[in-house]
Amino acid sequence: MVPPKPEAPPHANLAAAKPGAPRLSIGQSRAEVAAAPKAVAPQVAAYEQKLKQNRAAGKGSAKKWVTIGAVVVICGVGGYFGYGFYNEWQAKREEAAKQASIAATQQAAATAAAEQPAPESPPNDEPVLPPVWTLDLDKVKIPSGPVNGSISGTNFVAETILCNAQVLRLLQGNATSPDREILVYLHLNPGENPTGHVWTVTREMGGRSVPQVVKRWKTNPRFAPLSKPFATGYAMKLELGQITNGLLPGKIFIALPDAEQTFVAGTFQATTTLADPNGAAAAQAVTPNPMAMPPGPNPGQKAAIDRRYGGKR
Repeated sequence: MVPPKPEAPPHANLAAAKPGAPRLSIGQSRAEVAAAPKAVAPQVAAYEQKLKQNRAAGKGSAKKWVTIGAVVVICGVGGYFGYGFYNEWQAKREEAAKQASIAATQQAAATAAAEQPAPESPPNDEPVLPPVWTLDLDKVKIPSGPVNGSISGTNFVAETILCNAQVLRLLQGNATSPDREILVYLHLNPGENPTGHVWTVTREMGGRSVPQVVKRWKTNPRFAPLSKPFATGYAMKLELGQITNGLLPGKIFIALPDAEQTFVAGTFQATTTLADPNGAAAAQAVTPNPMAMPPGPNPGQKAAIDRRYGGKR
């Protein structure tokens, strides 16, 4: 009997092995052979590396454009709302600058007005005749010379005399801060003109119709003048004439019931802004500050004066 012919020679399997297939090696187990890294061709490795780089670059570029788009959207929204806020801020800033400019202009005008000297009354060529203090009007004779006397123990000569419908001012020194001054608040009815009026006030008289007299004086040239009002207890004769060419003639005698025996008397030509009944032009405009009625003493100042001079006088 003939043995069957083998289908393939014994070494056929070895010869038919495919390239790259794992082969058995002497001293290696099957597990070691399976775990061995596969050999990769250099061209394939380079292609795979380039592919990975392109993918990474694509992801970075997309992220970059997303970031840029977000920034543009945020800037656009911020600019839309910020423009309105900027316009509002700019308008407020311009308004504040305008108000500051107006305030500066007003302050400069007020300063210039305060520094402008008040017009002095025309000179009285009569000799200065010193009056005598008395509260008895029967003994009073008004001298024909310029208004003079004594205020709080210091000699006084009226350098400026001003008059309007509310107050007559007899002052020495700067009109905005006089060294010495007598003010007579006339207490006229609304619309009443002081021209042609005569006042005779005895120390017993009082009430709303009686004029109020205020004396002002400085104890130190560097400080503002002190003031003390008198509503009653004083003696006064005051006569006002008719306005001629903006000047109001008059004569006055005042004696106050203070410890220093303040008194003033004489004749005058007061500068006034009252209308001339004859139709002539009024006097040259007087700055508001000199014609304004100075404030009376505040409660603290009045209390200090009362303590110094021994109560009401």
